Amino acid sequence: MGRIALAVAAGIGRFLAGAARYCARVIGQIGRTVEAVPSSLKVFFVAGMLLLVGLVGAIAAEATLGLVCTVVVIPACSGVLGVLGYRWYNRLDGEVAQPDARTAEPTSASLQRSVEYVDNRLALALTSLGTDHHQQAVIAIVQAKTAVELTLGTEGDAGSHAEMPLRAGEDDLRPRIRIGSTSALRESSSLAAS
Repeated sequence: MGRIALAVAAGIGRFLAGAARYCARVIGQIGRTVEAVPSSLKVFFVAGMLLLVGLVGAIAAEATLGLVCTVVVIPACSGVLGVLGYRWYNRLDGEVAQPDARTAEPTSASLQRSVEYVDNRLALALTSLGTDHHQQAVIAIVQAKTAVELTLGTEGDAGSHAEMPLRAGEDDLRPRIRIGSTSALRESSSLAAS
């Protein structure tokens, strides 16, 4: 009888030790998983659970406990959830925004295509200057400048033309609209007519 009792006790002890080791591994793994979760998500989960408990308490509890749930727990948890949701929404909005073009270096193939395009535009501008196609020359120069800025990522570095101060005498070159002027534009000088 003693040997059987000892064998049964040893078997129960081994079973309890195995169950304890298994539970310790599971609890450790759960603890490591919880540590990997960001703290804001933990706060979000706790606030959500407290909000649900507060709702149940406001509906089911009477007197002071129901009042505390209605006045304190529900508004506080709702505020925490709102703040966390707003922060996450703003963070997602920043991630969706277009990546900065200056962070990526242009590849050699991109630079080669850009150089060829700029050369073609400047050659067109050089042949068109001083002829009847002067406007095409100006457009080709602007296209070449834009291609260089977009390739190198320098399009936002210089101030805009509206912010640059005018040089002396340049003010007279700008067309002005005068009050009371009734003269109509001639159709031959209008771009829309051509």
